[in-house]
Amino acid sequence: MSKHDHKKHHDEEVIKDTKDKVKENIPDNEKDIIEELNKWIEETKEAKEKEDKSDDLTKLKEAFARQQADYDNFKKRVERDKEDMMFFLKSDILKKVLPRIDDMQRIIEQTPKEQKNNPIYTWILAIEKKLTQDLEKMWVIVFNSKWEKIDPDKHEVMTQIPWEDWIIIEEFEKWYMIGNRVLRVAKVVVWQG
Repeated sequence: MSKHDHKKHHDEEVIKDTKDKVKENIPDNEKDIIEELNKWIEETKEAKEKEDKSDDLTKLKEAFARQQADYDNFKKRVERDKEDMMFFLKSDILKKVLPRIDDMQRIIEQTPKEQKNNPIYTWILAIEKKLTQDLEKMWVIVFNSKWEKIDPDKHEVMTQIPWEDWIIIEEFEKWYMIGNRVLRVAKVVVWQG
């Protein structure tokens, strides 16, 4: 028995002894009143104990709910951090590869018509196609901005030519996204209105 339980037991014995001594000195008609009072006191104690237990249970439920919410937030944060880490790892590598793809696309665009039957040109086309397919497998999306309106989140204006209202007329480099994040903005020439 713990110190606290022992003291509580001792206090209850003292109260009982005191009640018994008081009962001996009280007339019979008043004993009934005292019995009613004692019954009321016991009922009040029991109700208080139930209320205390209910309060403790409520506190435990609230603490559990907070712990569950903290755990859910932790899982979401870990998932978000994992996605961020994957994005930064992929983007770091891809930012080094994208200029090579740009170079291949420039070679393809600038190759004279008479040299397009050359096996080297066919080989370059095949490699560029495979690289583009590999990018798609990594959820990288390439966009063509030509004839679109300028968007500062996706385009970097390199040159402006006076004419219409900020329409892209040439693309030096395409813009890429991984999922919903911009990997690289496009470098473009625009008509300035």
